[in-house]
Amino acid sequence: MFAVPYSLLIKFMKKITANNITWIDIEKPGQNDLDEIKERFHLHPFIANQFLPPIHRPKIEEYPDQLFIVLHFPVFNPKKQETKPVELDFIITADTLITSHIGKIPDLETFFNDCQLQDYHQSQYFQGLGYLLFGLLDWLVDACLPMLDHIGEKIEIIETHVFEGREKEMLSKIALVKKDLIDFRRAVKPQRSVLEILEKKSPRLFGAGLKPAAQEVVGSCIRVWNVLENHHELISSIEQTNNSLLSYKLGDIMKFLTVVSFITFPLSVIVGFFGMNVFDKIPVVRENTLTWPFILFGMIISTTIMVFYFKRKKWL
Repeated sequence: MFAVPYSLLIKFMKKITANNITWIDIEKPGQNDLDEIKERFHLHPFIANQFLPPIHRPKIEEYPDQLFIVLHFPVFNPKKQETKPVELDFIITADTLITSHIGKIPDLETFFNDCQLQDYHQSQYFQGLGYLLFGLLDWLVDACLPMLDHIGEKIEIIETHVFEGREKEMLSKIALVKKDLIDFRRAVKPQRSVLEILEKKSPRLFGAGLKPAAQEVVGSCIRVWNVLENHHELISSIEQTNNSLLSYKLGDIMKFLTVVSFITFPLSVIVGFFGMNVFDKIPVVRENTLTWPFILFGMIISTTIMVFYFKRKKWL
């Protein structure tokens, strides 16, 4: 087995050949790559036309002696702390698997390097194109689970902080997790039907012996979807709880402000009433030194009565 850059092609194209099976991986394909592949493998015109433009929906198309598959796999960006789906195209010919992608797919690179360096991967995956294709698909689908585990850890942290009184701070965290899950769902949900179609075609395309491998890929996709749905339901429940706690706290604040306003309103009226200049001309108010202490005492008594009443009603 050997792995070398493919001749006459740019540095982003890599090749592994073992047991008369070839895997060519192309990152950031350009027109030169397409021209070389068209000439060497006699690509069907429909495949050639779809090789470079982005395709937003998973698909599987069968042509004479060639199979074209488009899937999307979530890739986590540690710098932006977000998950985005990356398109991965598969072209299967008589003895060659061609994979093409615009962005980096770390799990694909890991699998490629393992096939390049480890004899175990050579004996397991290079028995035939079907073994290589389904082995790669199962690896990529299973690679979604650690990313979902990472999202699950975020959800647990958010849940803890919500019940520690950090509801407002968690609003943005919840939104980011929901965005990750939406991107995951966008990648995973549509491709399940494509994998099921591939499973049905696998006995005819690759032999009946690979039916279990195709079923394993579909089963892995279902497991990923179930975990994804569980995370989605959990973060939605946490969001509802968080919003309820925020609403409760906001209601408490509004109730407190309303009670304070109700208590201070009579005091403001009394102060404003006796603060008018007309009372300076009334002898009882102007000459009696007990008038203002009596008014102040009345204000204190009325305030105390209202506070006591509100506390008894549990409004304070």
